Amino acid sequence: MKITEVIPYLLRGDEMYGSHGGAAEVTDQGDWLMLVQVRTDEGLQGWADVETFGPAAVRILSGRGMGALGFRTLAEQLIGKDPLDPESVWAELYVASSYYGRRGVAMHCMSAIDNCLWSIRAQAEGRSLAETLGTRRRDRLPAYASTLFRPTPEANHAAAVRYAERGFRGVKFGWGNFGLDPGRDRENLAAIATALGDDRALMIDPGWYVEDAGTPRVRSVPETRAMLHLLTELELEWVEDFVHPETPADYAAFKAEFPTLRFAAGEQHATRWDFHRLIHEGGVDVLQPDLSRCGGLTVARFLASDAEAMRRRVVTHSWLTDLLHAYSLHYLATLRRATWVEFNVAQSVLSQGVTTQRLALADDGTLAVPNGSGLGVEVDLGFVRARRVDCMGSL
Repeated sequence: MKITEVIPYLLRGDEMYGSHGGAAEVTDQGDWLMLVQVRTDEGLQGWADVETFGPAAVRILSGRGMGALGFRTLAEQLIGKDPLDPESVWAELYVASSYYGRRGVAMHCMSAIDNCLWSIRAQAEGRSLAETLGTRRRDRLPAYASTLFRPTPEANHAAAVRYAERGFRGVKFGWGNFGLDPGRDRENLAAIATALGDDRALMIDPGWYVEDAGTPRVRSVPETRAMLHLLTELELEWVEDFVHPETPADYAAFKAEFPTLRFAAGEQHATRWDFHRLIHEGGVDVLQPDLSRCGGLTVARFLASDAEAMRRRVVTHSWLTDLLHAYSLHYLATLRRATWVEFNVAQSVLSQGVTTQRLALADDGTLAVPNGSGLGVEVDLGFVRARRVDCMGSL
């Protein structure tokens, strides 16, 4: 079997990221969405979503590269390769794009391709993706609702009540410039904690940067320390991704100051080498590879063995469509220890529309690992074609 085509799909929407006025729900990246399709000469195909800068990704995937090794586009290197050997393909793509890649948009595109290839391999084997990745150890995982902070305590309380009523076992609130105003943060946290009660877990994702009076910046150490001190007042499942991604050892330093807090990180990281540093330099408690950014399932599989040896939990970051939810569910189903799956409750029209059926939360607060051959989730081609835009121009 050979790879015959790598097709990027850049979809355009009309919704903007964030919390908007009195709307009940916030919105993920609803203005642009990137999908990748890999086709083979035997009719098998894989689909994956990828959270990245889409217009650049289109050119990295299928534009024109340069003559020298290290400057090739991904399709130029992929066409004619064996889709059933994802690890070897990953290694080739890493070298072929090494001068402009290794992280960022190129790695995001590699992640989507890698996921597609694992899906194709599972289809070729006539097995579910989890079975191809390893041993399928479970059919369901507890889900937590993943959302953004609202601007007021009242709005945060109402949102938390809704997620509890829907049956989610945990809720994560993130970003919204949390960690700059302790007084406001305390009020918002109290409102959320009251709504969730003692029966549901609470995760907080402050993010590692903020936009302060229109200026992007990283929190100062005193600001971070004050934020963490406030969070020790709650019984949290974890605090997530608040350290600059290039300084993972800072997690260990803050852990020494705040030993009662569990730290989680990984959505900003890629490759097995980044995650090795998070484990061994940062000592984080929960590793969060995003399969659409980290390098895909190939990287996540390497991470799993390292995490298990160091007794760290792995909970994928999956703030995107049901394609990413499905990839995460299959991967998590293979782990010896899996405690949560993240579920994006802020899906935009774009995020909701790319699959023919939406994954549904069961009455017990769990999500089912999809069945069938491959990923077990189908792409809505009509929706994708209707929303696709051409940004290649004359290149």
